[in-house]
Amino acid sequence: MRKISKKTDDPGGQEDQQASNTEKIDEQNLTPWQKENLEYLKTQGDQPVWSPSVLSTEKEQEEDSIEDQASEAEEPSLEDSETLAKQKITYESFADRLPKIKEVRNKRLYRRLTLIVSVFLVAILIVLYFVSPLSKLGNVSVSGNKSVDSQSVIAQSKLEQGKSLWEQFGDRKIYEEKIQRQLPRIKKATISLNGINSFNIKVDEYKVVALESVNSIFHPILENGKILPEEMKAPVSGMPIFLNFKDQTIIKNLMNSYNKLPEDLKQNISEIRYTPSKANKELVHLHMKDANQVIVNISQLGEKMAYYSKVASQMEKAGFIDMEVGIFSYPFNNEADEESVEESSQAVE
Repeated sequence: MRKISKKTDDPGGQEDQQASNTEKIDEQNLTPWQKENLEYLKTQGDQPVWSPSVLSTEKEQEEDSIEDQASEAEEPSLEDSETLAKQKITYESFADRLPKIKEVRNKRLYRRLTLIVSVFLVAILIVLYFVSPLSKLGNVSVSGNKSVDSQSVIAQSKLEQGKSLWEQFGDRKIYEEKIQRQLPRIKKATISLNGINSFNIKVDEYKVVALESVNSIFHPILENGKILPEEMKAPVSGMPIFLNFKDQTIIKNLMNSYNKLPEDLKQNISEIRYTPSKANKELVHLHMKDANQVIVNISQLGEKMAYYSKVASQMEKAGFIDMEVGIFSYPFNNEADEESVEESSQAVE
């Protein structure tokens, strides 16, 4: 009887426990596999090994997972919105700057185009100029000449009209040297541009300071000692006459000393005669217009003649002033000396 009652009690207690467990389970919140598992356990008379708390925890975890996914899905959307906003701002900024960029590009384009067109036009003008008559020498003029004829200067320059202007201008030094070499009277020649296609030759002439007398024929002597081949039948008033000079070098040396004399002394000299001796090849006699004669060395002409006025003022009558060695004076020995001096003075005057 006890066994039967015990058996009878056990099933009843299990059923009550199952009922109480079943009541605790909320089937609506179960997953499909949990529902199937629960039905199977009911048919077998067993209780599920899981509890509602586990289910609720799993459910909460699933809900949290869903919320996390939703938040994660929301976060990219926020980032996307920020990115879109930045892109919009960038686009608006670029759109604002676009007209300015176009304006700057247009200005650069205009500048480059202007430069190219300018270079092209300059090149065309240069080509047209060099093929036109303006690039050829059209006219040559001469200025500054007193004794030399202008046509002689142009002819000796060898400049060619109708030939390239700039080619000849570039070689102007050669043409200037030709003028100076072919025309002894020309001290310096300078070629310069005169107008669009013309040259001007400005010349500076040597002065004629003396005359050389050879067989009563007179030749001009320039200030540089050069004797011109030109012939003159009568002397020029105011110019000293050089006699007995046969060496061009001696004349040049004499002119170097003569040019250093004061102008009043130059005007007082009527004749310079070369009178060398065996001991002295530099000796010359100067016939003065005041009737005195001066004996002096060529190399000491400038130094010794500085005392001439003082010595001549102390002489009672015309005579010799010997400056070869020291300086002393003495009267002429006879009337023949006086007459020769007077004739020299009168010839020059």
